[in-house]
Amino acid sequence: MDLIVINDIEQDECIKCLIERDSYALLRHMVRFAETEGVTDDCIREYVASYLANDKNIVSDILQRGGRIGSDLMRMLSSDLASVYKNLFSKKTIKYTASGNPTGYCDEYISSIRAITNSRDAHELTDRLLEHYKTLGCGVTAKYIAFKYDGVLEGVSDVDLISFDALVGIDYQRDMLIDNTRAFINGKTANNVLLFGDRGTGKSSSVKALLNMFHKDGLRLIEIPKQHIKDIPKLSKYLAGKPQKYIIFLDDLSFETHESEYRNLKIAMEGQLQANPDNVIIYATSNRRHLIRETWADRDGGEVHRNDQIQETMSLAERFGLSLVFSAPNQKEYLNIVRSMLAEKGIEMTGELEKQAIVWQMNYGGRNGRCAKQFIASLASKEK
Repeated sequence: MDLIVINDIEQDECIKCLIERDSYALLRHMVRFAETEGVTDDCIREYVASYLANDKNIVSDILQRGGRIGSDLMRMLSSDLASVYKNLFSKKTIKYTASGNPTGYCDEYISSIRAITNSRDAHELTDRLLEHYKTLGCGVTAKYIAFKYDGVLEGVSDVDLISFDALVGIDYQRDMLIDNTRAFINGKTANNVLLFGDRGTGKSSSVKALLNMFHKDGLRLIEIPKQHIKDIPKLSKYLAGKPQKYIIFLDDLSFETHESEYRNLKIAMEGQLQANPDNVIIYATSNRRHLIRETWADRDGGEVHRNDQIQETMSLAERFGLSLVFSAPNQKEYLNIVRSMLAEKGIEMTGELEKQAIVWQMNYGGRNGRCAKQFIASLASKEK
């Protein structure tokens, strides 16, 4: 097809089968694609649309960074897509309709793929593909709203979307988080956030609730384990070229004094030559205010310049511009949480249920939102 911009498409095995009219080989490729990724009634055409949407080329690189493409590059892209439409979109070949299995992709990606697939001509194909690059980018970051990073960035297909309505007794913390995150999404100055305090009080759930509230506005969440903190600068550099806003989420964070990861986190937040991108921010949760475990021995001896060691252990927490404390509720607040959760299920709090809730928290981990949720789950399991 003599393509210039989308020049790798003919190397794709499935596309080769389509061009060469190898129906059986094409069908073998289509079955896997259609049953795992297909979202339209024309999976052959959709496969081509999906390839274009996820192709890393000069145009997708420029547009997802918010740049503009010149007139000469635009003419070459239009010529490429006219050829693609004629030779691939318009081919009369086998039909295969997807079964409609869940893909795990976000709604925006699915809508965009459907629009590209249903393009009525090459001009419309070009417009819709350009819009896809501008608003979603390309590759894995265009497909999902949440990710895990374990050396490789992988999308999370089944996201636990929690609502703030389910989190009771954290009004101040909720409002501060929402205000900071909204400022971040709107391109205003925002702080890295440390959520610390008693276990089971809604720290992690609050971060997930932010994703539920703002993912339609382009917010994305990437959870990174402690051992990969050193990769944050590299990951941030990659994300800097994307149109979305990313929270790097460090859950249940704490360090021993001998661990080097806390120094890597300090460098990632402040202290490297590379400026932190405007579309990346760090939210961390911890049961410890100062993140690094400190013993009385650390204060009483061991190092000649003892105060320097103490300042070192405290300096990491201070690099979070916003620190929010989550305290365990008292018994009245705990029962209000239980009452609110029961009300969501249409159940009225009775004196007997109140007694059961108190006995439950005495036996299972103390007063907090997690304990209340587990009590409600226990009641549900006993229903016939």
